[in-house]
Amino acid sequence: MRFAIPRACPVRRLMLSRRMRYGSNALVLTCAVVAIVLMVNFIVARHPAKLDLTQNKMYTLSEETRQVLRKVDRDIKITAFFPEGDAMGEMVKDLLKEYTRLSPNISVSFVDPDKNPSLAKRYEITAYGTSVVESGSKSRKVMQYDLVEYSGESQMPGFAGEQAFTRAIIGVLQEEEKSVYFLVGHDERDLVQDYWQARSFLEGEGYTTKTVNLATEGKVPQDAALLVIAGPQKDLAPKEVEAVQDYVNRGGSVMVLAEPLRQKGQLSNLKAMVARWGVGMNDDVVIDPASHYFLDAGSPIPEVRYHDITMKLVTEKLGCVLPRSRSLYEVKDTRDSGVTLTALLETSGESWGETDLTAKRVLFDAKADIKGPLVLAYAVERALEPKAEAKEAGETQAGSAGDSAKETAGATGAGSAGSRARMLVVGNASFLDNDVVTFQGNIDFFMNSVGWLVGKEESITIRAKSPSFSRVYLTGQQASLVFYSTVVGLPLLFVLVGGGIWLRRRNL
Repeated sequence: MRFAIPRACPVRRLMLSRRMRYGSNALVLTCAVVAIVLMVNFIVARHPAKLDLTQNKMYTLSEETRQVLRKVDRDIKITAFFPEGDAMGEMVKDLLKEYTRLSPNISVSFVDPDKNPSLAKRYEITAYGTSVVESGSKSRKVMQYDLVEYSGESQMPGFAGEQAFTRAIIGVLQEEEKSVYFLVGHDERDLVQDYWQARSFLEGEGYTTKTVNLATEGKVPQDAALLVIAGPQKDLAPKEVEAVQDYVNRGGSVMVLAEPLRQKGQLSNLKAMVARWGVGMNDDVVIDPASHYFLDAGSPIPEVRYHDITMKLVTEKLGCVLPRSRSLYEVKDTRDSGVTLTALLETSGESWGETDLTAKRVLFDAKADIKGPLVLAYAVERALEPKAEAKEAGETQAGSAGDSAKETAGATGAGSAGSRARMLVVGNASFLDNDVVTFQGNIDFFMNSVGWLVGKEESITIRAKSPSFSRVYLTGQQASLVFYSTVVGLPLLFVLVGGGIWLRRRNL
């Protein structure tokens, strides 16, 4: 049975009308667009992807962090204590989303300490913006001041959150902590006041920082992986030199940062000690007119020589700023046997070592000053004598049963590589000061040096990221062109195109 719709039927006329045809086409097109949008959203939700178009990749994790996250094989919990609506908290939240995206073993929770004071008390939170990174029984705190880095090279503070959280993750994953001891008792740099940023970097990578006074202790502690002598203003006593030398003979690692003093002839015992390692120290102040920081010729930026320590600086073309340095030289005749030296930092040929330490105006004096190029840092390796190794092995076997394996490793030089002791001598201590350490590659040089000395070759130094702003300067004519084309031209164009389409469809 067939049904026919009369031509005069209103329904027939409506279905065959131009309005119905255009309306149905628009409905089909709308449904198709909605379906495509839903499908795209479904695919993106299943396979998330992003594109960071910022100039300095503000929202992209560095390759160093990616390597660390690939190695995370246990659960890590990050609890961030930020008040609701905190701007820094939002930046941290965006950052940690990337951590959880790359590692399923990392979980993140944000807590408002004002709304949940009991939880804040349990974690011993005393300041807003504190985050706790924990895994098992180990935990690290990331303070709000760790998230911001001020540098003399930028007018705006940088966001250092990635570096702080990555270092904290390394700290909770590290099985064994290496102890870095800083010598005290000779007006050295203070860890709390002068070197707190350098100390923060060390502790962030799992090192334990401690101080030791050899005059009272009598020897370098058993668990010392590295001894740092940072900018002494007074000389070491002969007994202290003997204690350091004994530590080196057992395979210990030492870093000496000896800046120039106001008077010549000071630090004679320290000079004699490093001379045995093949390094001589001049009583001068290095001046480099050809390569220095801004207008200060007394803050040289030396050329970086290739070495395991400086590999990253060379490949990434990073320099070091060393304000007020003394020059070093190689000692060949009186040094111990088995010592090998490698120059790491060297000034330009136009530099010189100013020997008048009290001069207010410096000019090169060919008769008194030391002509460049000058070496500012040496890496030293010394082969241990077989009898010293045998003696130490005997002492280790004769130790009490209660001695821990960690103490034994420290006694035999936990920082040494095989049967060699390692030393680093730098004619500068200011490059680690709080207001200088973030300049160029200073912190990279320090952390890589520590890693080389203790046998831990990997270190994490991720550049802080600052928002970049590009300014455009327009002439009056260009400003008028932009105004009329955007405020007047574009709306008028839409009106004309829309009107043309309306007229055409009306006449169909």
